Amino acid sequence: MKTLLPKLFNGRLAHAGALLAVTAAVCASIAWSSQPKGRVKLGGTWVGRAGDITWTGTYSPDSSGQNAMVTLQWITMGADFQALFASLGAGDASIASGFISMVGRDTATGKLIWYLRTQGTTTPPVAGEIRAIMVMANEWHYTSPTTAVGNHNLKIYLPDAQGSMVPDEANLYLELNFDNVPHVKIF
Repeated sequence: MKTLLPKLFNGRLAHAGALLAVTAAVCASIAWSSQPKGRVKLGGTWVGRAGDITWTGTYSPDSSGQNAMVTLQWITMGADFQALFASLGAGDASIASGFISMVGRDTATGKLIWYLRTQGTTTPPVAGEIRAIMVMANEWHYTSPTTAVGNHNLKIYLPDAQGSMVPDEANLYLELNFDNVPHVKIF
């Protein structure tokens, strides 16, 4: 038995087994210690622009930096959207609220909701003053920590007869897509 044990450790099979065990230990260590999170951390104030439409968005991240609450304010509107507002009897838009979450190394998705309100409305949106409910699904591809390109799907809903402020597919009025929209982080 004393001579068999040293021969076993000097053999090729033992060396291959030891190499395999070390490789497995290193791989397990890397897998358990690396975080599956993206390289981009959400947060800050971003400016986006699509044609004549400009907006600012504030992204308030959770402690992981991988999920954020969003508030967005429209700065300028193009003539097409001004005509859409007028056709719906709307004078302005509320602030948009929503979320965004990292779903890959440099990709995030989220949704926003806001309301088109009656001309001259100075109060927060209330039933009867809402002319349309806007819901935008977003997918961002971060090209650097301070730049991104977004694809946005905007659905515009009319309020139901009861004045609900919740979107309902039965009241879908218009759907638009905006692709390759640039966004820049300014703070």
